Amino acid sequence: MTFLLCSGCGGGTEEKTAFESWRQSYAAAESHEIEAVIKASDDTRAVEYQLRYSAGPEGETVEVLAPETIAKVKAAVADDGARLEYDGVQLDTGTALQGRLSPLMSLPTLSRFLREGHVESVWNEKMDGETLRVAELEDGDGVRLRLWQSADGTPVHAELRSGERVEITMNITKFS
Repeated sequence: MTFLLCSGCGGGTEEKTAFESWRQSYAAAESHEIEAVIKASDDTRAVEYQLRYSAGPEGETVEVLAPETIAKVKAAVADDGARLEYDGVQLDTGTALQGRLSPLMSLPTLSRFLREGHVESVWNEKMDGETLRVAELEDGDGVRLRLWQSADGTPVHAELRSGERVEITMNITKFS
C-alpha cells in the first residue's frame, strides 16, 4: 500500500465538512459491522488477526475470523468490561481486556473515535492512483486515529497512534 500526500491538500474546510457529514450519518445508524485485517507490533513481536466488529441495540461484539486456530472466538464488549465466548461458553474477563490499543479492542476503538473523537484535520491523499480523504482524530489522551476513506466515504484503512508511533493498523475489508 503506497501513500502519497497531495501537495496543497492540507485540511481544507470542504474536506472537513464532507467528513463531518459522513460522520453524522455513521453516528445516527442503529447498527454497524466492520471487518478488518488488524496488525499490531511492539519491540518484541508482531501479530495479525482478521476481526469482525458488530454493534447494535443488543450491544457490541468482536469475533475472530483468522487465524483459524482461534476463529469463532467472540468478545462481548461493554463499558464495564468484556466477556470471551466460544461455542456458547462465556468467560468474564473484567476490565483488563479493555486496553484501548489492543488488537481485540481496535475496531471498537475505531467506532468510538468515529462517534466521539475530536477532528484535528482532514485532507486528501493519493494511494495507488486513487484520491482518498484522510481524517485525523484525537481522543484527548494523546491517542490519535488516522482514517483513509474512498471517494464514496467508505473507510478502507485506519491507524491508531500513540505519540508518533503507529500501534495498530486496520485494513478494512467490510464497512456497513
